[in-house]
Amino acid sequence: VIRKFAMAMLWKFMRVVRYSKTALPPKIKVRGIPTHSRQSVPSDFAASTPCSNNVELFGKSYPRDDYTNVTEKILSKVGKNLHNEKYHPLWLIKEQVKDHFYKQYTGRRGNPLFSVYDGLPPVVTVQQNFDKLLVPRDHASRRKEDNYYLNRDHMLRAHTSAHQWDLIHSGLDAFLVVGDVYRRDTIDSTHYPVFHQMEGVRLFSCHEVGIL
Repeated sequence: VIRKFAMAMLWKFMRVVRYSKTALPPKIKVRGIPTHSRQSVPSDFAASTPCSNNVELFGKSYPRDDYTNVTEKILSKVGKNLHNEKYHPLWLIKEQVKDHFYKQYTGRRGNPLFSVYDGLPPVVTVQQNFDKLLVPRDHASRRKEDNYYLNRDHMLRAHTSAHQWDLIHSGLDAFLVVGDVYRRDTIDSTHYPVFHQMEGVRLFSCHEVGIL
């Protein structure tokens, strides 16, 4: 009995140790909160020594540089597209929101006003994620401690808003964007480095704004 109890306690201790290693230095702040005051990211999500000079993703090669901090663990999550797996909880939520917009907002002929984009690639340029959204160069949201960079020019999108500029400039004025996004959050009951967003964009003409 004592031996079984000791083994059980050892197993619990090993689990605690495994999930208590910090992913960031203790003095680095995540979203303005010191890491020592929040639960640490599991070591699997922490930066690791690169095994090659490039990051390979979706058949493309991205040269590593001093900004590269994406890990193999995070890369293993990319491309799962859980929001597109039929009957997955995320898919069910997405479909309910789509159904609402399709029924609530229609054109003169009864066709849906909003188009939906749920398969856009999660690898974006730093320009798409920040510059084209007018995020200042020195803004805290650009920090390496808060994002997953493939290199200085490319990153895993931190929000689905990274696609807004391109979609608007393609001529769209009403659309929904759904996708997985990536941020270097510490893990707790409400935070995880990989999560999903769904956002809507609607542009109005000066005439329409005047009417409103």
